[in-house]
Amino acid sequence: MKKLIALAGLLIIAVFPAISLDFITEYVDGILDVKESGSWYEVFIGDSLPEDAVVRLDEDSYAEFLYGNDTIKLSRAGTYELKKLVGAKNDVANAGMGSLFSGKFKTLLQEDSNKTQTTVGGVRAAEAETVTVDWMSSETAELISDGKSALEEGDLEEAESYFSEAYDYAADLYEESEALYFLGLTAALGGNYADALTNLDMADVEDDSEYYTDFYLLKGQLLVESFAYDEAFSFLEDYDVSAGKNTPQKLQDIYFMIAVAGNNSGNKNAAQTAINKLIALDPGSETAKAAKSYKNNL
Repeated sequence: MKKLIALAGLLIIAVFPAISLDFITEYVDGILDVKESGSWYEVFIGDSLPEDAVVRLDEDSYAEFLYGNDTIKLSRAGTYELKKLVGAKNDVANAGMGSLFSGKFKTLLQEDSNKTQTTVGGVRAAEAETVTVDWMSSETAELISDGKSALEEGDLEEAESYFSEAYDYAADLYEESEALYFLGLTAALGGNYADALTNLDMADVEDDSEYYTDFYLLKGQLLVESFAYDEAFSFLEDYDVSAGKNTPQKLQDIYFMIAVAGNNSGNKNAAQTAINKLIALDPGSETAKAAKSYKNNL
């Protein structure tokens, strides 16, 4: 009887082999290729790719894949082994950082809604005398305020319209960058990483801006979550940490993203250093706990 049971078990294994998941191509904007037998073939929406697929994303292109319950997003040109991306994503999630990241976009929105305009008539005091068309700047401030209200109500389409108009009315680079930041946040809240990064790439946020740290948090997370590790590491390394001295929790988030980007782009020493700085800021925080877990696997 035992032999029959064992044989039946082997037959079940033979008939029902280990289930492997495919990557389903959900969205492609631009050109995406997959490598098969040494050659590259274009991938289209709806195509199914095996677990060991190697894909190549062209310049100015974007792609999304469904893998089980996960969505894999690629925002930057490059060659990727899809299964390795899943592993990298799981490493962060298993450390507990995935749950901490998940609400960051909404957190930025809540914080932005509480901020007040720090300019005189919509223009920084240092520039007030040089701007000749003051009404344009005032209009920009009003449009951004209306856009924030639309965001709070969950109307992303209306918010985008307000922020786009604010960008058109902007009187200087400072205001343009603020409008672009909010356009990026709006797109990110809607899950549109491609448009979000397009807007953030155009923004030139100065370190004296009240959105400076939020800008780095937003763009850094978008890059890390879309596996643009090299670019994310270079971008986040440029952050002026003195700007985060009054917001240690945000600075911890930035250090964690530096660690993830560094670890996955071959800069493991930098990753270790970032984790240590993160923990030193507040060893008892939830972010520090997740970072300690992540550090054990570096």
